[in-house]
Amino acid sequence: MMVEYLQGDGAEVIVCRGSALSYPWHSHVSTLTLGMVLEGEVELVTERGAGIYREKGLFALPPYTPHGLNVKSPYTLVSLCVRKALAASGGLREAWESAAVLLRRAVGLPEVEERLLEELALLSGRRGGEGGGPLAELRARLEREPELPCSLEDMAELARMSKYHLVRAFRREAGLTPHRFQLQNRVRKGQRLLAGPVTVAEAAAAAGFCDQSHFDRQFKRLVGLTPAAYKRCCAVFPGP
Repeated sequence: MMVEYLQGDGAEVIVCRGSALSYPWHSHVSTLTLGMVLEGEVELVTERGAGIYREKGLFALPPYTPHGLNVKSPYTLVSLCVRKALAASGGLREAWESAAVLLRRAVGLPEVEERLLEELALLSGRRGGEGGGPLAELRARLEREPELPCSLEDMAELARMSKYHLVRAFRREAGLTPHRFQLQNRVRKGQRLLAGPVTVAEAAAAAGFCDQSHFDRQFKRLVGLTPAAYKRCCAVFPGP
């Protein structure tokens, strides 16, 4: 398997070639994600049910959408991820231009680029604005700085509600508990760092994990590979 990871301003493209990995139930907590299967077959499972995607099959995952991915046959999948703050109409132009450049470099197929960018424009227009208030502020902080220590008591204080109501409200809005949300953001940060020159130990520490073994377990659970294996198969290209 080869993973190609390209980053730009507000957008990133990930191409998994020849993968046979399935992914457990999780969510992309800070990005709007579009995926297109170029080869093979996968099953995408969400709270609405399951769908089979084959060659040129396209799916969209707004932020906080819990889902899992099951492999039906070895697949090549291109994922376009846009930061949710830019997915609103005010920042769409910046994200769209960056995504166009990245897709051209990663895939080089005009039809794929066109379909993904068209869907990005449509989905961004449908999303509308994000909710405000203390809960949204807490969510934004956990996305922006997941590595900082923040207990459930700290989170409840920041959200100005009891721990019990925080867990219920957070799960209702994000599909995850606050702790799981923070953990996935930490793994996501570690994943981004591993696409660069840092070691696994350095990525674990920078992402907020107290020890590398904990990072290894959580990373493999979410990504399907150990951090070391992911780094070995990750081909990094600079953004535009």
